[in-house]
Amino acid sequence: MGFFKNRRVYLLTAVAYSGSLLFGYDTGVMGSVLALDSFKEDFGLPLGKTGFASTKNAYVSSNVVSLLTAGCFFGAIAAAFINEAIGRRPTLMMFCSIFLVGAAVQTGAHHAIGMIYGGRVIAGLGIGGMSSVMSVYVSENCPARQRGRISGLFQEFLVIGSTFAYWLDYGVSLHIPTSTKQWRVPVAIQMIPGGLMLIGLFFLKESPRWLTKKGKHHEAAAALAHVRCETIDHPDVIQELAEIRASIEEELNATEGVTWKECLQPGMRKRFGLAFCIMFWQQFSGTNSIGYYAPEIFETIGVASSKTSLFATGVYGTVKVVATAIFLLVGIDQLGRKKALVIGGAWMSAMMFILAAVLVTNPPDPKDPGVSSASIAMIVMIYLYVIGYSASWGPTPWVFVSEIFPTRLRAYGVGLAATTQWLFNFVITKITPVAINSIGWRTFLMFAIFCLAMSVFVFFFVPETKRRTLEEMDVLFGAVDQETRLHDIEIARAVEKKELEIEQHEEADVGMVEHSTKQ
Repeated sequence: MGFFKNRRVYLLTAVAYSGSLLFGYDTGVMGSVLALDSFKEDFGLPLGKTGFASTKNAYVSSNVVSLLTAGCFFGAIAAAFINEAIGRRPTLMMFCSIFLVGAAVQTGAHHAIGMIYGGRVIAGLGIGGMSSVMSVYVSENCPARQRGRISGLFQEFLVIGSTFAYWLDYGVSLHIPTSTKQWRVPVAIQMIPGGLMLIGLFFLKESPRWLTKKGKHHEAAAALAHVRCETIDHPDVIQELAEIRASIEEELNATEGVTWKECLQPGMRKRFGLAFCIMFWQQFSGTNSIGYYAPEIFETIGVASSKTSLFATGVYGTVKVVATAIFLLVGIDQLGRKKALVIGGAWMSAMMFILAAVLVTNPPDPKDPGVSSASIAMIVMIYLYVIGYSASWGPTPWVFVSEIFPTRLRAYGVGLAATTQWLFNFVITKITPVAINSIGWRTFLMFAIFCLAMSVFVFFFVPETKRRTLEEMDVLFGAVDQETRLHDIEIARAVEKKELEIEQHEEADVGMVEHSTKQ
């Protein structure tokens, strides 16, 4: 019954988070394509080198991956301002179109690595812009009790996209002979979900919270009633609209004439600081180093065959999909945000410490074609690590940052989180090939220390937000007291009822006039 009642919320989520699927697919597809001999032949890269053993391969790999994240960084910044001006849905449509252009440029590249670089930057602008908006759009349409699960689907769509890319690359390596077609097919396929997303956005409605902020109260009521599958005069719709309206009017009264300085007000400073720190920690957990370069990472720890490393990468992605789905179904709204982040960080740290210890004491022999028991143990550690990530630092940060900000600043807050994520994503993806090529096992030791540190940070500084409405976050962070909020809600509720009564009377009067005219 809950799913059926929220069916339009889930439909909206599926369309909006197709942007996350594109992000995941683009993440997974190039890391695996870079391991294909067909790609190396077309772009003049050395063959027969595993992992990041070749300096040139490491250099090109870091450029291909990091340029996507560089584009994402600037796209996220631009989207934070654009979506505040023109709305969530039109912004998603615009950046989805930009992504499709970038994907087409990558697909058409031939013998010129510069075209791959250019296409990655353009696609990154699109993905970064969508990442800055889609979580805002979904969270503003979600009911409070299901928001953790629904907003967390961002991560599930992301890992589905990357896992599909992993298995697709493994499939083409087996069934398509070494040729241009072998790497071009997986790169081109990303345009299919991109096109479907663009079409789907035409059938959705704008965020009711954004409409209320712009003073379009009737459109906001219609949009909220539609997504809740209720009539516009339903008590639950009226109550939710009253809470939204009270919250926005409090913000406007408190910040009238204030510009960027409102981000430094007592109730806002901590929220912006937490958004920055949470996304910083997420990137330095090491997950994207493995996610972007999974085949090369597996080759580094002793899986010599490129086909075997692609298979191990596919299993890695499948583990992420299953673990994320289980956590979203039974964990995030029951365990809560804070406990998940603390426990997950500690678990990931332990796995990375063990991985580093095994790698330094039992380094793989590049001349051995088989997979040693030490290499199998390291593969298991990576799988256990990603289970911990998928049940904590994967979906939870995006849920947390999309729910802590007020409507007036939510686009900027999530925009800050997205740009922080892409900035340090760029740093990590740029340094990973060089780090593994230069310092080896110490790279995993570094990530272990970061995972432990971020767990400690959350324990001391991050509040619990589960099952609170978006409007209750102001009370949690001290921007307004509970008594004032309840008083403002009652006033807003009375206004909503009065406006609805006036609208119904006007419609009745119009109906009477039309009836008398016909007579």
